[in-house]
Amino acid sequence: MVLPDPDRSWACLIGVSTYLRDDGLADLPSVPNNLDALHELLTDPLIAGLPDDHCVVIREPTNVQELALQVEDVANRATDMFLFYFAGHGLIDPYFDGCLYLATAHALQDKPHFTSFAYDDLRRAMLSSHARSKVAVLDCCFSGLAHGTMSGGVAQVAGQLDIRGSCVLTATKNNQMAKAPVGAAYTAYTGHLIDVLRSGVDGGPELIDITTLHEQLLYRLRSAGLPEPTISGSDTIGRLSLVRNASWRPADAAEDPVDLADPNEVFRRGRQLEDNGEPAAAERLYRRAVSAGNSDVMLMLGVFYEDRADWARAERWYRESAGKGLVMGMTVLGACLEKQGKLGEAESWYRKAAELDQPAAMEGVGRLAERRGSTDEAERWYRKSVEAGRVDAMIPLGGSLDRRGDEMGARSWYHRAADAGHAVGWTCLGLMCADRGRQSEADAWFHKAAAAGEPSAMINLGVRALERKERAESLRWFREAAEAGSTDGMVRLGNELQRAGDIAGAGPWFLRAAEQGDGQGMVAVGRLYENAGDAVAAENWYRRGIEAGSDIGVVSLSVLLVGRGQWDEAERVCRASAEAGQVTGMAALGHLLANRGDPEEAKYWQDRARAAGQG
Repeated sequence: MVLPDPDRSWACLIGVSTYLRDDGLADLPSVPNNLDALHELLTDPLIAGLPDDHCVVIREPTNVQELALQVEDVANRATDMFLFYFAGHGLIDPYFDGCLYLATAHALQDKPHFTSFAYDDLRRAMLSSHARSKVAVLDCCFSGLAHGTMSGGVAQVAGQLDIRGSCVLTATKNNQMAKAPVGAAYTAYTGHLIDVLRSGVDGGPELIDITTLHEQLLYRLRSAGLPEPTISGSDTIGRLSLVRNASWRPADAAEDPVDLADPNEVFRRGRQLEDNGEPAAAERLYRRAVSAGNSDVMLMLGVFYEDRADWARAERWYRESAGKGLVMGMTVLGACLEKQGKLGEAESWYRKAAELDQPAAMEGVGRLAERRGSTDEAERWYRKSVEAGRVDAMIPLGGSLDRRGDEMGARSWYHRAADAGHAVGWTCLGLMCADRGRQSEADAWFHKAAAAGEPSAMINLGVRALERKERAESLRWFREAAEAGSTDGMVRLGNELQRAGDIAGAGPWFLRAAEQGDGQGMVAVGRLYENAGDAVAAENWYRRGIEAGSDIGVVSLSVLLVGRGQWDEAERVCRASAEAGQVTGMAALGHLLANRGDPEEAKYWQDRARAAGQG
């Protein structure tokens, strides 16, 4: 048996995670992860090898007619294999013969025939396709909704795909509940599907056919107490080899130069590859280790993507790690979510890890409790973190004491942090002195911290030099901070070089900060492209900056969009930022609405921006 010819095979992956709020269909936040992971696996040369453009991903479709045409177009391109996948809610027409509909983002439960993709339209697309083999994978519900689940039955589907050379795999049978666990990286069925594709079948053949894949899923889901999947097919489709077995090795294969089961060895070799300018090779190594069952390496992949500001992939790998029960995975997932502003879920993961005695997670709980205004609770968690051996927690503990007027307590903790080798303690002492007008004492602490290589102290010295109009001195300090690895220092250095007219010198620093995930750096790179007349590249960088948490990117992007006459998109960008609680987004939305002739709502957002700014 051989795999389908990748050059003549196509896949269409569809996922819907958000639904109309007033229609009762619960959101399914893990669905985007389903799509990303399946796309990576299907295009991985070591797994299925589809060309990237042969694996079409359709996210959050809203227009039923447009979706049907897209699916038919992809199906008609395939001449060897056509693979269809859907994750989201499924609906049953309540008034007719129980026809199945795949819910779009604008689906209405009582009107699926107008608002959702009819299963019969998928059958038509498959009938019109010249593909030799056709496979449909449905991870969806058909009726009955419950919090955190997808529900439905498969009886309506089995036998419906009566097309030669076709097969349908479904997440459940009868009217069982197809699980979408809250907080999990993937929906239950697709999560196990991904695990089989990624890790393979130990002791199995070189290629995994559809029947073997289904049997593996049936065994794993049944063992986990989850709904049992079903399979229905025609001809000999069950013997179709779908992917390579990731765990198969030929008998005469040479030993791998890296022990994939050893996280330390994988990390050492991976970092070596990254340092040598071979990130793609490092990524492949990490993925091979995960496929070999090394769950610890999921953290490395998360860090790999976070370093490149790819928050979606970073979060997905952290979720997988946390889902495997790794305490550090729970902690870094909390940190990743916190950076994206998802504070409620971040605190939930921090608490899970803190209850398992993870010191950094304890500090995270304290930090978010303080943001909620629960100062006493925050200090309790900071102290617990310090008692568990985390020096870093001395800094926010000192800051909390300082903010409530306990200068002596704050100074004590800052000194303790510095004495323990945390030079930020000296920087914090300098900031305390500066806040109280003791600038010479502040500078002394900043210099002491800078001498120990502390970048934020260097930045403060650079800011002080700017206040004295000593631009050469400020450039020196910002450069030192940048060379010490501070992205804030890189952006500040780039800004000063740009003000001095040295655009060529500023650009590389902005880009370096951006490549390390700094949102301000991304926005700065976008402005350089916009000034050079490349609006497309500018828009891309602005959007990346917004995703990385830079609210100033909202202003830059909205101005660019308005300049092109895209008022609706500009309003959408500003509104998303405003509704997320960002002051800059509120102010930008108010300004935009005022210019669009909606003074009443404009005033509402402007007032909220002023109130939030004062707070």
